[in-house]
Amino acid sequence: MLQRAAVLIAVLFVLDVTSVEAQCSYSVAPTSVSAQSTGQSGSIAVTTGGLCTWTATSGVSWITITGGASMTGLGSASYTVAANTTGTSRTGILNVAGQTITVTQGANSCTYSVSPTSISVVSTGMNGSVAVITGGLCAWTATSSVPWIVITGGASMTGLGSASYSVGATTVARAGTLTVAGQTVTVTQSGGQPSSPPASPANLRIIGVGFD
Repeated sequence: MLQRAAVLIAVLFVLDVTSVEAQCSYSVAPTSVSAQSTGQSGSIAVTTGGLCTWTATSGVSWITITGGASMTGLGSASYTVAANTTGTSRTGILNVAGQTITVTQGANSCTYSVSPTSISVVSTGMNGSVAVITGGLCAWTATSSVPWIVITGGASMTGLGSASYSVGATTVARAGTLTVAGQTVTVTQSGGQPSSPPASPANLRIIGVGFD
């Protein structure tokens, strides 16, 4: 008898919860998001009854739900939009409490400045670096156009940083370039005097040699 009563109570509870959820209504804010190309984090507020359950999901890989994936009652769903490193804008959706939130993100708008933009190198060679100023989520690379300038650090970076390089010695003047964060850095190197070859025996004069 007690077992039947317990089953009946459980059934009534399920029916009651189902009835409550059937009557739940949800509103979310905002219903659209315009994200920066460098990415951003935010949240979607949900207004509903205290016993109403809801979930939050992302429709694209570049938007991640970071909190509030499964909630009951008033609350919010947190999300992160990844940086858009492409040259085109994109659109994705979030589904929060059954409501659709449209997320639009502009194309990569990162700007870069480097210092110095020209380098003068002595004939014996040198090591140095080029500083890069840009946004914290902006990616960049550093490459050399000639084999005698070698990138030794910072070949692939994100945000503020620097690219290190090494220039070898030379006996002739020469010029090359580095491409750092899309900017051209000109490298000029002066030529050094080649060392004199040792005198051959045929060119030696024996002076002041005598015999008793």
